Amino acid sequence: MAKQNGHDRSQDQSQPDREGSGREDVVGQSFASERVVLDGKRFEDCTFDTCTLVYGGGSPPHFVRCDFAAPRFVFEDAAQNTIQLMSAIYDGIDERIIEKTFDEIRKGFGTT
Repeated sequence: MAKQNGHDRSQDQSQPDREGSGREDVVGQSFASERVVLDGKRFEDCTFDTCTLVYGGGSPPHFVRCDFAAPRFVFEDAAQNTIQLMSAIYDGIDERIIEKTFDEIRKGFGTT
């Protein structure tokens, strides 16, 4: 079992999110060559080395001071449905709609 800061990773090291969003805090963890579910989590000071990062369309993850090496993102469930819709729009309606969506994401889409 991998250890982080002298603790078995199997021990629950999560804490309630300080921002009150109900996210699970994951702090100071190192993940290597594993599948990591992102929904509803806040990662702080974590490293992800050659991991499969899985998002299912739930509460978006939040990353603070995390390092990524060769991540692979996988979308499942509701998130996969959204990707399939965007693909259908791109290929069947007008690719400019999706390109505009990406422009909005680059500007900070969804932020207030």
